[in-house]
Amino acid sequence: MSKKDRLKAQKARQDKQKKQAELEERLEKEEYDKGEKQSRSVKKMKKQRGIKDEPFYYLILKLLMLAGFGYSAFFYGLITIIGITGKYIEPTPPKWVLWFFVGSVAAMTAGLFLTFFKKYFIAFAFNVGGMAFYLKGGSFLINKIKSYLETHTVEPDLMDMDKTYMWRFYPVILIGVLSAVLLVITIIRLILIRKRQQLIKDTAPVKSIVED
Repeated sequence: MSKKDRLKAQKARQDKQKKQAELEERLEKEEYDKGEKQSRSVKKMKKQRGIKDEPFYYLILKLLMLAGFGYSAFFYGLITIIGITGKYIEPTPPKWVLWFFVGSVAAMTAGLFLTFFKKYFIAFAFNVGGMAFYLKGGSFLINKIKSYLETHTVEPDLMDMDKTYMWRFYPVILIGVLSAVLLVITIIRLILIRKRQQLIKDTAPVKSIVED
């Protein structure tokens, strides 16, 4: 083989090796880009899942809220509303007491729906506002009963009527307290999630400029 043929063969081998190296580099880059894309998708899914997935105690707190609402606001609240509108309560309370009960039950109903749909910020406003109006109306009735018991003689089984009404109205406090607890816990969880995401971002390996 002549020198010229040897040079041609050597150049052909070099070209082949160069193309092979370029092909391998391109495949590696494609794999890297694919991995980066998947990694971003996984991070996004983890971020969404981290906020939406809640510990089991969230459900416990919501069920306790529902129990307090069902017992105090829904059952005794509706009984009180019917008692005022039907004038079964004597003396008949002022109209504002009726509207306080109606508005508070409606507000807490909306607040509970929002709570179960994980809208804790706006649910807190509805729950606490509804609780406050409910207690305002309930306190008016309890004070009226106290005043009546102090100035009138009643049957022995009615002497603790004011305390009976307290046990009917005051459990609604559970709704406001647990709504505040859920809100605080959610804020803390969001802060921790964002800190963890920032830590992962800060400690992530930097892409080599050689690969660019």
